[in-house]
Amino acid sequence: MQQRTQFQRLVAMVAGLTLMMAACGSDDPEVGIGESAPAPTPVTTDKTVPPTAAPASGGWIDGEPEWSSGAGDSKIAAESGVLEDASSTRAEPAPFEDRPIDPSIEAIDGPVDTTPLRAGSVDDNADYQGFLDYLDRIKGLGVVTRDLDAAGRTIVKVVDEAGNPVPGVVVEASSSTLTPDGIPIKLRTTADGTVRFHPGFYGGSTDGIVDFGLGMGMSDTELVSVAAGQNITIVAPSTTLAAPVPLDVLFLLDATGSMGDEIDRLKQTIDIVADRVASLDPAPDVRFAMTLYRDEGDAFVTANYDFTSDVEQFRAALADVVADGGGDYPEALDEGLADALAKPTWRDPVEAIQLIFIVADAPPQVGRQVSTPYSESVVTAIERGIKIFPVASSESDDQAEAVFRQLAQATGAPFVFLSNGAGGAATGGSTDIASTDYEVLALDDLVVRLIAEELSALSGSKAGTVTAPTTVPPMSTNPDGQ
Repeated sequence: MQQRTQFQRLVAMVAGLTLMMAACGSDDPEVGIGESAPAPTPVTTDKTVPPTAAPASGGWIDGEPEWSSGAGDSKIAAESGVLEDASSTRAEPAPFEDRPIDPSIEAIDGPVDTTPLRAGSVDDNADYQGFLDYLDRIKGLGVVTRDLDAAGRTIVKVVDEAGNPVPGVVVEASSSTLTPDGIPIKLRTTADGTVRFHPGFYGGSTDGIVDFGLGMGMSDTELVSVAAGQNITIVAPSTTLAAPVPLDVLFLLDATGSMGDEIDRLKQTIDIVADRVASLDPAPDVRFAMTLYRDEGDAFVTANYDFTSDVEQFRAALADVVADGGGDYPEALDEGLADALAKPTWRDPVEAIQLIFIVADAPPQVGRQVSTPYSESVVTAIERGIKIFPVASSESDDQAEAVFRQLAQATGAPFVFLSNGAGGAATGGSTDIASTDYEVLALDDLVVRLIAEELSALSGSKAGTVTAPTTVPPMSTNPDGQ
């Protein structure tokens, strides 16, 4: 970590105190079709997958970022007044005496909160109709997200003749309304051999007929025509991933000032996750990378650390990360996700299991025009078979929860949320997640279990043997009426 001058420490101390006073501190085959939102502008899916990466040695892509602008936490002015994006509202901050001290503020004396992070998770694909109902309800409350019409979902499962899942296979979808140019939409199966197709993501009808077939050398298979929303199974030749299984895990971290407490404890959590994943039996060929994001006007908007198999090297880079900046509540999640997909040297998706864990407490700047909105990044992730696991942190509001759940459901992952923040569970005030819908685990236990489940989905893998702690009573209660 770069040394700060005495003046900068004093500024950081005052900023941190002010900030703490202001603000934080298996798929269901039953298909339900909800009311569709206006179709978004179609996006092209004929994107070039990054070339097969040479073994990455880690390191900051484009150089290590400047951690501090020297101006303290710019959230102070914004959060003392009106938020820039009126659609983004957040819960009242907890009283000062209930807030943990930000350990990134070096000059403050007193105890540092070292309570282990705990979290719960829900799978919106397991209650698909409930998810559609949730999206309709929060939209009616004025919560704004980018257009990702989730209605008309089809789960395509690809298995071999023995019924084992076939990961990394390209599935092609086409219809007269979706692909009038004849170029099919490409999707790629994840570790469990499934992919979710949402015609609304591409501007298509959510109640039409779609043709599915296999691509990438398997195009001679017969097409299967089904109505949108109907799940199908396609038989394909079996494939075998290398042993040990190649596994790429990227952590996409909100590194703004309000994440100071979580960032410090996440360093410990991710340390433990990295060690435990590398020690699974059988151990995968795991590499770790991270992308950080803040917002426009900060010392940096995004910063990327390339994949490395050296856990100690990754740990050292993570230890240097500093939370700072963020001029208003929403942050540059759009830019961060786009970078995470494009800049690190991911391995060929045919050969590797690929996962992204987003850890954030705020939504993206949905009112801002960006070159690659998260709605397009989701399409790219689906095309490449990458699952996105959002982890909502303290002070996440309805907008943040809605966006995170969009990302998770679309790519087949559960939505994860911290359960022991200052405000309780890190869900919005209008959430439909009940305290009985999830179990509470240490975050590292939960993340390792989720990774192990991906590996265990592969035929013959024993990597899912992870001992989870006994379920404990949830540390949160739901809003009245939930």
